Amino acid sequence: MTHFQEFQRIEGNVRTVRILILGDPGVGKTSLTNLLANSAITPTRSSRSVQNSEWTVQARLHKYPIMEHLPLSPEWTSPSSSERSIQWKLPREPPHVSEVIYFVEFYDKNSSISKSRVDRNPLYNNMDGMVLVYNMQDMQSQDHLHDWMYGPLLEISQHRHSKHKRLLDRHHVPMLVVGTMLDRLDKRPLRRYGTIAHQLGAEEILLNCLDPHSLDEKTRNNGKVYNFLNRAVDFKMFMP
Repeated sequence: MTHFQEFQRIEGNVRTVRILILGDPGVGKTSLTNLLANSAITPTRSSRSVQNSEWTVQARLHKYPIMEHLPLSPEWTSPSSSERSIQWKLPREPPHVSEVIYFVEFYDKNSSISKSRVDRNPLYNNMDGMVLVYNMQDMQSQDHLHDWMYGPLLEISQHRHSKHKRLLDRHHVPMLVVGTMLDRLDKRPLRRYGTIAHQLGAEEILLNCLDPHSLDEKTRNNGKVYNFLNRAVDFKMFMP
């Protein structure tokens, strides 16, 4: 069985979360999506992509962890009165971790549609997370992200919440901010207050999208992406 056939087989058995990729043309969204969607079961772009005139969708699998506490051992579930004073010293059983497989789709617009605040699309209603991409060599591209995300946020706010929320509420749809072109900078920039990541209370990663090892397992960047995808699953479950 080929990787593509295996991927199709798994796809039919799992739930899906959808991630919207936003940013100016040329900031590296396609290269970033290639990194985000790469996995052992989808090693090539052709094995994980669907494309039409407006969208390129790449996909991968994500293991969402579920923590379950095992029942307490019988000999100390109901301690006597003399034992209650030392109950706090007794170790609890370690949590049991199981995993649920989710299918993650990354949506990237093909066209260079104007970053208009009136950009409305019914597809946005089904988005469970956003990745906001800017070029660290052109900080205007970070300022433009406010306009890129306004239309999608408005759609999500009106269709996924029981009441209207402030668009920049920190508990809104999960977001990840990505600064690209790290390899072209003379030195790594310091984290600054006032950035869009700081305004949104979102995690931010800085990387070279052309480096295939930028999101390697056990790297800090990979951990942030993993946590972001977990939050997207949470959002889908609690704000369907």
